[in-house]
Amino acid sequence: MELMITVAVLGILAKIAIPAFFGQSKKAKAKSEVGAMFGELAVREEQYKLEKGVYLAAAACPAAPAAAGQSPASCLVSGQPFYNLRVRIQEAKIFCSYAITIGSGTGTNNPSGFTFTSPSGKWFYVIATCDMDNSSTTNSTYFMSSVDATLQKQNEGY
Repeated sequence: MELMITVAVLGILAKIAIPAFFGQSKKAKAKSEVGAMFGELAVREEQYKLEKGVYLAAAACPAAPAAAGQSPASCLVSGQPFYNLRVRIQEAKIFCSYAITIGSGTGTNNPSGFTFTSPSGKWFYVIATCDMDNSSTTNSTYFMSSVDATLQKQNEGY
């Protein structure tokens, strides 16, 4: 009887703990990649602005996130924005897609539900879309801007 109760308790704990562990693992993987990429993109945007006087916009690259990861090579093709920014992606596979929006002047507020108010001068923001659970119905999204480098997130772990 005691053995059956012990097994039942262990089963319940396993049912709770294992999904929680994998959820935290997905969040950590996404935050690690996003933090490194946001840092790289911010530095490259600032360098580009020093050289050209403007920030450079970039459509989502890769075009869509992939839970299995994908090579970032398509983002680094000559003539593409990430190539022009001289972005260096250290990972062999990336799980998220990154889009850079630029602007000049006030008037842009809360892109994709994130907190952002554009300043009077030139600005950019980056949105990362990640599919960490292999379900395209809900994705994790992360946001960072030239105005505020604080990492904002929505649906983390999805």
